[in-house]
Amino acid sequence: MNGSLVIKDFKSLKVWQKANALEQEIGELVKGFPGYEQYRLIDQIIRASRSIGANIAEGNTQLFIKRELFHANAALGSAGEVRNHLLTAFQNNYISKEKYDILDTKTIEIIKMLYGYIKRLKSELKDNSYAAEPQN
Repeated sequence: MNGSLVIKDFKSLKVWQKANALEQEIGELVKGFPGYEQYRLIDQIIRASRSIGANIAEGNTQLFIKRELFHANAALGSAGEVRNHLLTAFQNNYISKEKYDILDTKTIEIIKMLYGYIKRLKSELKDNSYAAEPQN
């Protein structure tokens, strides 16, 4: 094995760090939701928030940029899902307007960072023929 092998570390990505922090904050937030939401809203918002960071990590570990782009786009979709679930929580009076605004703003920041990440990946893909997946 080549001694100069470099393994990318998703934990160094600012967007992953923000997604991880949001996931932790949402994990604490849902502890105050009513018990009957356990297998509905609580489960959904936890899964969506975890999916943002998980997809960033999975994509960043991929060998091909097209696959990294796929996972970054999936993370983007999960962030949109989190925004929807936060709105549902607010509309059902599980969280205050202030808490909703704070978490929605954090999620929008992650979305903007993902747009930038995707833009950078697309640029790398354009500049690097090796980045594309091999054809069968």
